[in-house]
Amino acid sequence: MLILRKLTTGIKGISATSCRYTDVVSNLFFMIVYSGWTIIRETYSESGEDKKLLDDIIKRIKRRIGELEAHNEFYDLRPLNGEYHLTIKGDHNHRDETIIHFFKWIADISVGSFGLLYVMDDEDIERGNENKFKVWRMKKGQVDELDDTFLSPCNPTIEE
Repeated sequence: MLILRKLTTGIKGISATSCRYTDVVSNLFFMIVYSGWTIIRETYSESGEDKKLLDDIIKRIKRRIGELEAHNEFYDLRPLNGEYHLTIKGDHNHRDETIIHFFKWIADISVGSFGLLYVMDDEDIERGNENKFKVWRMKKGQVDELDDTFLSPCNPTIEE
């Protein structure tokens, strides 16, 4: 309701209580918000560990991060306790699947990596996802899309 109140203020004939979330969002306000983490590993089996390969993967990820447009987003790749951790955050006004492609690319080049990427995209109306988070799960070289059960539906779970 807070977003509806902000979005409908000053629009003749519309109030926060007289319309649905998707009516206002689909006409006035679009955004994609994402937050995620990944542990970077070259393999998911101890027998396949290869420091040289892992170093190469880390260099490739750093290079790719440098190529990404870092406007309203950030990537933090750092070693912690002997493993590389990647944190991803972003907030854009319009749909852009670059982050999904980047997440899948990491799974392709480092099959032992695992992590989660939460995405809320209110422009994902055709698939009925405009009021919910989707979770992209990375494990064993694969990325799949799952429904979120913690913060969705956004209205009324995290806003009204």
